[in-house]
Amino acid sequence: MKTAFLFILVLVSGITFAQDNPVLTTKTSSKSRYISAGFSAIAYKGSLQTAYSRWTPSYHLGISLEKKKLFSSFFGLGFGNYIGEDRSYKLSEKADQNLQPSASFQSSFFTLHYEARFLIFKYGGIRLHACQGIGLFRFTVKDKSGNNLAEKPRSRASGETYSQNSFFFPSSLMLRYEFPNQMWLGFQAGWYNTSSNYLDNMNQLAINKGGDNLASMRFHFSIPLR
Repeated sequence: MKTAFLFILVLVSGITFAQDNPVLTTKTSSKSRYISAGFSAIAYKGSLQTAYSRWTPSYHLGISLEKKKLFSSFFGLGFGNYIGEDRSYKLSEKADQNLQPSASFQSSFFTLHYEARFLIFKYGGIRLHACQGIGLFRFTVKDKSGNNLAEKPRSRASGETYSQNSFFFPSSLMLRYEFPNQMWLGFQAGWYNTSSNYLDNMNQLAINKGGDNLASMRFHFSIPLR
C-alpha cells in the first residue's frame, strides 16, 4: 500500500508539472481526443511457470487525450484471460501433505486504468512513447474443472487467503504510426506489474519465489472523435 501511495504521489506531481510547463502545452494537431480499440496477447510468469511462454487473448477499449506536445493521457478498460501450469509441481516435504494445490489454472480478468504517455521519439508519422499507468485489476483463478480456487482454502497453505481485487502499475513502450487523416495504428509491449502474488492462487506453497506478473503485446487502432 505504501508503494501504491508513493506511485500516485509521483504520478500526480508529474501531471501537474506537465500541465504547468509551456513546452508541453503545444497542441500536436487539431484533434485532441481519440477513441482506441484493440487486442493483445497476454502471458503469465510466476509460481507455476518460470517464463512467459503461454499466450492468450485479451481486448481493450479506451479514450486518449492528446492536448499536449510531449505528454498525453489514456483512460482504458480491458478484459481477457491467462493460463499457467507446472506438471512437475509437488508439495515440499515441510508442507501439509493433505493440501490439494492446483498445478494448473485458468484465470479471467478485468482492468480499469489510467495511463500517462510521454513522447520520447518522433520522426514523420512515427511516434515512440514511454507509458506508465495505475489501475484496478480484478481476477478469478479457476482449476481445469472451472472451480473458483479462491473459494477452496485447501488449495493453499493453511490460513492463507487473498483478495481477487488488486492494484496494477502497467509499464510499457508504445510505437505508433499516425496517418495523414490523424488516425493511428499502435503496438505496445510491457508488463502489468500487479500488486498481488496470487495470480495463480498460491504464494506460500510456491516453489518459484520470484513473484507473479503478466506480460502484454498489444495492437490497437485509434480514430479522432469529431
